[in-house]
Amino acid sequence: MKLFSIFLLVMTGLTLLPANITAAEPAKLIFDTDIGNDIDDALALAVIHALQSRGECELLAVTSSKENPYSALYCDVVNTFYGRPEIPLGRVQQGKTPQDGSYVRKVVEFAPEGQPVFPRQHASADELPEAVSLLRKTLAAQPDHSVVLVVVGFSTNIARLLQSPADAISPLTGTELVAQKVKLLSQMIGRFEPGKPASFHEYNVREDVPAARTLFELWPEKVPVVASGWEIGRAIQNRAVSILNDYNYVKYHPVKLGYEYWHKMPYDRPTYDLTSVLYAVRPERGYFGKSAAGRLRINQQGKLEHQQDSSGKHYFLTVTPEQVVRAQEVLESLSSQPPSH
Repeated sequence: MKLFSIFLLVMTGLTLLPANITAAEPAKLIFDTDIGNDIDDALALAVIHALQSRGECELLAVTSSKENPYSALYCDVVNTFYGRPEIPLGRVQQGKTPQDGSYVRKVVEFAPEGQPVFPRQHASADELPEAVSLLRKTLAAQPDHSVVLVVVGFSTNIARLLQSPADAISPLTGTELVAQKVKLLSQMIGRFEPGKPASFHEYNVREDVPAARTLFELWPEKVPVVASGWEIGRAIQNRAVSILNDYNYVKYHPVKLGYEYWHKMPYDRPTYDLTSVLYAVRPERGYFGKSAAGRLRINQQGKLEHQQDSSGKHYFLTVTPEQVVRAQEVLESLSSQPPSH
């Protein structure tokens, strides 16, 4: 009888789980991105939508740290494509990298037959609120210690959030608001191979060093930070074979089209920003390892360092060859998952 019961479980796809394993609550995410400077941001946003369709997360807001109107409008296109046009968008003011880049404007305005192919909610980025005000509004409305900040671009918006004073939105300062509402910062930033940080300017640090310095100086001590360094995304590639084959369920896909505009196909591309999303939503699934506890800071040369300290709550991700394979497969599958509508 016991063997027959096991047979039934196998045949029906059921598994016996330890009694102490329970389903995780959907992660409440804010996604802060410099989308348009690289294509991995677009894939990361697609991964978030796939995970939300699976009931694993809820995307509360998207803020752009790239000073270009088409950055936020591209997010509008992607959110609308995945059936979530209502997700609030915010844009940086007087930020970095104002150039169009190679894909966001082209995708937003893509009109092979005269009319734009991709619908969106906002005709102009001028309709969008400034990022810090949206961040404050979004955080203030959430339960305490419930929000995961996923930051995959410059630290501009988050540094300004931390510096923001009490206002009509909340009687708390930005630092107090983060301390009360945020449970984790999952950030794509830095480089942490032995011997490398002192000789390498990682892009997200380099483009706004003062903001990165401010972030790590003002970040509340009790809120954990997990950084995914350059070397993690570099090791886990999003392969051209996935882009060429996995997005063909529609004639025009805003992520695939962006990939094709960003560089001449075919090419594999690191999954830098996708790794921070995957950790943010599935931190306990073994896709990555984690460093010893410590503290992150920007040194005098403007580079990010991690100093071990057992009382600190700052970590960086590590990855083994086996984890590279697992993460690559799951990220390609999630980023190409069709919309649920």
